[in-house]
Amino acid sequence: MDILIKVSGDLVESNEFYDWLESINHFEDKLFVLCGGGTLITKELNYQRIPFEFGPAGREISSERGKFLAKRALESQASIIEARSKWKGLKVTVLAPSMNLGDKICHLNGDKYLVALYPNFDKIYVVTLEGRTKAFPEELNRIEVVYL
Repeated sequence: MDILIKVSGDLVESNEFYDWLESINHFEDKLFVLCGGGTLITKELNYQRIPFEFGPAGREISSERGKFLAKRALESQASIIEARSKWKGLKVTVLAPSMNLGDKICHLNGDKYLVALYPNFDKIYVVTLEGRTKAFPEELNRIEVVYL
C-alpha cells in the first residue's frame, strides 16, 4: 500500500510522531512523508520582516527572498524527518511542499498539496497537534486526521 503522511512542522521533532509512524509501518507498505512548516516559516519571515498574507491557497509570499526562506525552512524540516526516520529504522520518502519552476520558487500549502496528490495514494494521514482543526471534503474518504 502507498501511504502519504502529511505531518505538521510542529511535530517534526516529536518522539510521539516517530513512534506513531513506526506503529503504522508494515513491511509491504511504502511511506511518503510530506512535511509541514507553517510555524517555522512564519517565525523566519517575521524575524526577517518579510511581509506575507494568507489567501485562499494558503500563505502568499511576494518577495523572492521570502520564498527562498520558506523553501529553506521546509528543506530543513524534511532533513530532520529523513534523519529521525533513518535513526528509527524506517524507510520513508520525504517531500517538502516547495518546488522550482525554472528559476521561480513555488511554495505550496501542505494540506492543498496533499489534496492534489490524493489520487496517487491508497491511504493518507494528516498528523497534527491536538486542538487544531483539520477538515477535508467528505468525498476524500482516504484521508484520516491524527491528533498527537
